[in-house]
Amino acid sequence: MTATTTFLDGNFAPVHEEVTAHDLPVTGTLPPELSGRLLRIGPNPVTVPDLAKYHWFTGAGMVHGVRLGDGRAQWYRNRWVRDSATAAALGSGPLPGDRQGDGEVNTHVIGVDGRTFALVEAGSRPIELTDELDTMERCDFGGTLDGGFSAHTKRDPATGELHAVTYNWAWDHIRHVVLGPDARVRRELQVPVEGGPMVHDCAITERYVLLFDLPVTFDLDAAMAGSTLPYGWNPEHPSRLGLLPLTGAADEVMWFEAPECYVFHPLNAYDSPDGDVVVDLVRHPRMFATVMNGPDEGRPTLERWTVPATGGTGAVATTPLDDRGQEFPRVDERRTGRPHRYGYTAAVGDHVEHGPAIKHDLQRGTREVHDFGPGRVTLEPVFVPRDDDAAEDDGWLLSYVWDAGTGLSDVVVLAAQDMTGDPVATVHLPARVPFGFHGSWVPDR
Repeated sequence: MTATTTFLDGNFAPVHEEVTAHDLPVTGTLPPELSGRLLRIGPNPVTVPDLAKYHWFTGAGMVHGVRLGDGRAQWYRNRWVRDSATAAALGSGPLPGDRQGDGEVNTHVIGVDGRTFALVEAGSRPIELTDELDTMERCDFGGTLDGGFSAHTKRDPATGELHAVTYNWAWDHIRHVVLGPDARVRRELQVPVEGGPMVHDCAITERYVLLFDLPVTFDLDAAMAGSTLPYGWNPEHPSRLGLLPLTGAADEVMWFEAPECYVFHPLNAYDSPDGDVVVDLVRHPRMFATVMNGPDEGRPTLERWTVPATGGTGAVATTPLDDRGQEFPRVDERRTGRPHRYGYTAAVGDHVEHGPAIKHDLQRGTREVHDFGPGRVTLEPVFVPRDDDAAEDDGWLLSYVWDAGTGLSDVVVLAAQDMTGDPVATVHLPARVPFGFHGSWVPDR
């Protein structure tokens, strides 16, 4: 195995304590409109892992949260997500719920129907958490979920439904799963695919679900050798992008030739006026070809793909948007599946080196960068609108920021329309939040 990092050093290293702190110190003024929780999650091994087998994507999950309200930072909490192995390592009791898909849950945390769910892909069930981030139970959405779920959902603003694409090494298909606002599955459609591709995320438009079938596939030899994430680069697997009508059947998918690359995260997609589909995404040149313990196979860049939906066949057209290394793209979620002007990313360079936050004006083709200061780098930024009726980009960009000088983290609130200006507020945390994956702003009910 070749590796440029163990994904266990610096701010990748796990923290070792669960912390609860109230009335956090704040520099600046928290907007009174911000009433809710800023949650995020990532891998945080409980015990020292075997370096020969450790993969960043497979560490035990730890969720972090800051609750804002009444102009105050009311609390910070971090808690291990207690899947069965983690619960046993911590001396906790057995995890309630269906034991199917019993693995670490470490990739995303979302709010649905006034409840909080930690998510992961490729087989494990979601785990429901309390508002205070303690583990409740493994969840199959009231018996409506057949199999595992996904790390990512896309909420349709028109219906409130959450769309996901799920996969499992043992399946000869991927699944389009629709979760209702009541946290019950309303649709589960199997779409045949070959080779067992890793499908981390999806995108939606007003007409379609976008299916990413790219050349990272299940590797039986790696699984037999004990790999904790037996997926690798497979140039023999053709790259393609599928358009599935939102309520369509599997035989209605239109497949298009896509670049030989890997995509973890689309920023957003939409139907163009001429009927084609546009998707902005982060493109990795390849994945798990020589570096097998994490995503470090060349600089990820922002790109636009145009899918000729009106033609029904052919190849995706690509347009570079920004060649600066970046990942974790986010959009104003009220624009999900609709034309968007703005997008937000975290700078991520060679060897997964984190950096500043980036705002893209995709109409003008410009970008603005917020540098948090020497030794200070952002994790995934999350956009929060000022209110439900605010214009796109009228709101705040919230992110956890690690300070290498102090060894601690902050939550920084930026005015999205003043990206290069001073932070509106900085919430000072009593702990370090390691580099991880994804999170959400969950407003108060």
